[in-house]
Amino acid sequence: MAGIAPFHVMEVMGHAAAAAAAGHDVVHMEVGEPDFDTAEPIVEAGVRALRDGQTHYTLALGLPALREAIAGFYGSRHAIAVEPRQVVVTVGASGALQLALWALVGPGDEVLLTDPGYPCNRHFVLLAGGTPVTLPTGPESGWQPTAEQIEAALTPRTRAVLLASPANPTGAVISRGELTRIAALLRERGVALIADEIYHGLVYEADTCSALACDPQALVVNSFSKYFGMTGWRLGWLVVPDALLRPVEKLAQNLF
Repeated sequence: MAGIAPFHVMEVMGHAAAAAAAGHDVVHMEVGEPDFDTAEPIVEAGVRALRDGQTHYTLALGLPALREAIAGFYGSRHAIAVEPRQVVVTVGASGALQLALWALVGPGDEVLLTDPGYPCNRHFVLLAGGTPVTLPTGPESGWQPTAEQIEAALTPRTRAVLLASPANPTGAVISRGELTRIAALLRERGVALIADEIYHGLVYEADTCSALACDPQALVVNSFSKYFGMTGWRLGWLVVPDALLRPVEKLAQNLF
């Protein structure tokens, strides 16, 4: 556990919950979630499923009907063909990130991560035995890395680049053109592209294309938490290329 720091957002959330339980009026600004409850039709469907006996173990890759629906979502929303077999249902987006990184990364491998960025990402890399390498971003590049910056940071040990668009915590979006350039660079170098897309649908002034539109071999992380208002349900998914499906399945069988 050396090098694994607490997730300070959850630490603050715990203190806030304790203050609220003690009767204090607390304004929650510590955790990224909608300020409304899950939509009633979703709640009703969940209750109905439980009452219908859907309370047992599922396959490691998730319910086939849900995998098919998620694959269809990419066709209807992004005009991208995703096969249901490529979809892995996970324990939130964190479960998807864990599976993606652990399927790819081994001791000595490097993973490029943006700074600022989601603080838990580096811990997933460390726990896989890899080395997180920081890509600093700022206003001059729109708080996202450029293809040139990524190219300069690549080494023979680079195994993957993890990008979030829209980004956490800045909300910055990688343009379609820049994402296409980044994807082409990584394909040429044999480096995996992992795209965190959990904030898709919550941007109103930019074109948030999926990384799959630029690279069908990208690993894409998404979740029902943000856009669908289902943070407490802990339900996410991972889209993986066929070559990684079996390694990801074996990890899911053992971990979840």
